[in-house]
Amino acid sequence: MADVKSESMRLEDGSLVKDMASEMLRLHPALKSIEPTIRYSVNFEIADGDRELHDGDEVAVLPPVAGG
Repeated sequence: MADVKSESMRLEDGSLVKDMASEMLRLHPALKSIEPTIRYSVNFEIADGDRELHDGDEVAVLPPVAGG
């Protein structure tokens, strides 16, 4: 939907995953329609919105998937 493979963001010290998510949705409003189903990982570990981010962390945005 956002058609972005990689993006860097500068966030305040002590920012949380949910802060990064808010900024991402501001920059890519098309993602708002799937916001409730998006999950995140930080440094290859599933993370909730209250996870604190540190300089150099890699955050992956995990879109909704279907199984069968």
